[in-house]
Amino acid sequence: MRKFSLKELAMVCGVVLAFIALFQSWNGVVSFLGIVLTAIVPLIVGAAIAYVISIPMNFLERHLFPTATSTFANAVRKPIALLITVVIVLAGIALSSSVLIPALIETVKMVQDVGQAYVEKLIQQPFLSPIRQTVHDFINGDLVQSFKRLDIGGVVKEMFGGTIGNVTTQLFNVVSVVMTGFFGILFSFILLTDTTHAVRKLMAVAREYLGAERFAKMTRVIKVADRSFHSFIVRQFVEASILGTVGGLVLLPTGFPYAIGVGVLVALMALIPIVGYPVGLVLGAFMTAIFDVWAALLFVLAVAIAQVLESTFLLPHVGDRRTMLPPVLITVAVTIGGGVAGFVGMLVAIPIGSTIRQLVLMDVERRQNERGITAERPVDDDLPAEADPQRKPAKHAAERR
Repeated sequence: MRKFSLKELAMVCGVVLAFIALFQSWNGVVSFLGIVLTAIVPLIVGAAIAYVISIPMNFLERHLFPTATSTFANAVRKPIALLITVVIVLAGIALSSSVLIPALIETVKMVQDVGQAYVEKLIQQPFLSPIRQTVHDFINGDLVQSFKRLDIGGVVKEMFGGTIGNVTTQLFNVVSVVMTGFFGILFSFILLTDTTHAVRKLMAVAREYLGAERFAKMTRVIKVADRSFHSFIVRQFVEASILGTVGGLVLLPTGFPYAIGVGVLVALMALIPIVGYPVGLVLGAFMTAIFDVWAALLFVLAVAIAQVLESTFLLPHVGDRRTMLPPVLITVAVTIGGGVAGFVGMLVAIPIGSTIRQLVLMDVERRQNERGITAERPVDDDLPAEADPQRKPAKHAAERR
């Protein structure tokens, strides 16, 4: 039996005492972590904004003056790429504020005004008689009636027209959100326009304190996570843009007055993995069917065909193919992410799951290589070698020996 040294026993005792102290003061620890999280929220928001903006910015930077090697071209390439990206983002926000969001609001109001009357008329059809009573009970239930009685003006008055304490609380919340957004955007621009190479210096400090081996493992995880999130963001944006554009354009010739609003709704819902596209398709079809059933059928057919075509021929070539998860793992990741963190969890579940999967595959490959079993990755064998630069040439175990 191996004897433990005094140092090992001291470490074990220290860990045990730390756990006991943690459980004894759990509420204080949670409160402290909450304060810390509140303090760093602007930094997290800013880092997220900078990361998303850096994707089109880096794309533009690679394609601006690609053959120019002068000092001036190298100096202005990044600022010009950032300026173009910011202009595109601001133009998108202006377009959304002036056209897209109002169209979406009008579409929702339309459904609220005439949706119930349409459903009540629709369920009178003979072939819907088996579910007529169920639908009738639902649309006359408490949930639907509460939505019908929803008074936005009353809600605003209730929020801001109460006691002085309530007004103060609401004002503080608004100011807090505004300041968080302001400092988040400010921090994102500092990251994007960093000329002091602060991140590189921070990585150098981490290398000194962690050591070469631990630093290499950390950078490997960061690179894999960056690859996963980058590919996921690009794929979701491309898919949402295509489905929303097709949904809106196919309805314009039919004379449907809310074609833009339905297209925006489909695009926004398509940003949500797995469940967003079918929900957006159903909602868009319902809104369209209130005015024209044939237009709704055309809408469903066009969007469904567009989704199949882009999923089959386009998305596999967008981003890094190694980051693509099998459908089963996508479903598992989205289910767990939604259960743990709600909507945000559903958005980040797929890239996080892809990162974990790639790290596991890399570790399995390393272990198998060390034992001389195989040099090929146990999964992703359908990818050609040139599409997977991490895959090593296959060698037989006998050749190694």
